[in-house]
Amino acid sequence: MAQFWDGRAADVEAQAGGPILNPIEMAMPDEASVLAVIGSIPDYPPLFAAAFPDDADPVSYANLARAIAAFERRLVTQGRFDQFLNGDDAALTDAEMQGLQTFVSTGCITCHMGPTIGGSMYQKLGLVEPYPTKDNGREDATGNTADRGFFKVPSLRNIAETSPYFHDGSIATLDDAIRPMAKHQLGKTLDAAEVSAIRNFLLALTGDVDANYIAMPVLPPSGPTTPAPDPN
Repeated sequence: MAQFWDGRAADVEAQAGGPILNPIEMAMPDEASVLAVIGSIPDYPPLFAAAFPDDADPVSYANLARAIAAFERRLVTQGRFDQFLNGDDAALTDAEMQGLQTFVSTGCITCHMGPTIGGSMYQKLGLVEPYPTKDNGREDATGNTADRGFFKVPSLRNIAETSPYFHDGSIATLDDAIRPMAKHQLGKTLDAAEVSAIRNFLLALTGDVDANYIAMPVLPPSGPTTPAPDPN
C-alpha cells in the first residue's frame, strides 16, 4: 500500500528508509554513513546475516528498510470495531452505532471504506467545494497535472490518537476535521448532533496495542568505532 499523502513511496519498505536521511528527522548524511554505524555495532552484522541469509552482503540499506518495515507491518491494533466486524453486534455502544449510521448516511464511506476505513484510494481535496491549499498533492509524485490536489485518503483506524489532521496538519481536533470534510468533499453542512455522532464512531476505531510487541528493546552495545549521537 502506497505511503505518504502523495503516495510517493510504493510501500512501507520504500517509506522506512526515508526518515533516516531526512534533514529534519534523523539527518544522516547518506546511506554509507548509516551502514557504517550499523556495521560498527558488533551484534548487528550477525543479526542481519541471520535475517537475510541469502544475501552476500546482508548489511545493506535496503535490508535495513526491510527490517523496519517488517516491524511496522505487525503494528496491527485490533479493537471493538473488529469484534463488530466479526459479528458481535454488542461490541459498539448505541452512541457509536448511531455514529456509524451517520457516517454511512452522510456519505463518508464513499472514500473511507473497507476494514481499514480508508487508505486504499486517492481523492481530490475539495471534490465538491474547493479547498484552499497551495499543496499540489499527488501531482508532485507523478508529474501529472490531472493529479493536482489529489491526496491519499487516510485510514481512520486510531484516528483519535493521530492528530493533527489533514495533509498539512492544520486541523487540531476531530470535530474541526469532520465539518470541513463533509462540506468540501460531500457538499453537506453537518449540525452539532451529526458531528458528535460521527466523532463517537471515530473514537470507537481506537484499537489495542500489544504492549509486549512495542516494549523498548535492549539495544546492543556500541563498538569502539561507533560514533556518539549527534547532539544537533
